[in-house]
Amino acid sequence: MNVFYHIRELLVHPHEHWITVATEKKSRNRIFREFVVPLLCMVAICTLLGAVLFASRFDLSVAFVLRKISLLLCTLSTGLYLSSYLINALIPITVRNLQGIFALLAYSSGITCLLIAVVELFPFPYLKEMIVLAFYSVYLYWRGITEVLNIAESKRNGFLMLSFITVAAVYLFLFFFFGKILEALLP
Repeated sequence: MNVFYHIRELLVHPHEHWITVATEKKSRNRIFREFVVPLLCMVAICTLLGAVLFASRFDLSVAFVLRKISLLLCTLSTGLYLSSYLINALIPITVRNLQGIFALLAYSSGITCLLIAVVELFPFPYLKEMIVLAFYSVYLYWRGITEVLNIAESKRNGFLMLSFITVAAVYLFLFFFFGKILEALLP
């Protein structure tokens, strides 16, 4: 319920919900356990169900499905932690807030994880364009920068660009890195 509560609140009134998130005193591990892990489990289950339900339509092996699930889980979970550490390291010391950056990244990426789950559950080519809706997560992140991190509105766009480039680079690297490792382990 915690997952859908945060997603619903961010969709309905993001400004107020980011203020609520800013006052929460949840640790990174607790946010990961209560919000990110259920989303990752949903992505894994949807990927498996999509492969099983539509196996006759696509030529999928068990190794391919396991590799795909492992790649998604490794990339999404590691990317969240690594991105938050790098963003925190790249900003001035006076603004650093690892806990806030992690919460901001985790909660704003909830929409993207739901979209990935839907696309994996229904692996039809025309649904893959739905992933464009994941850019709403960028908007949610942008909305929360001022409330969660107390960064001035005049610096919000610069922080967003730094974050976007960092997150994109981290996820691309991890996707390639884990992809090569999993390809070797699960041929």
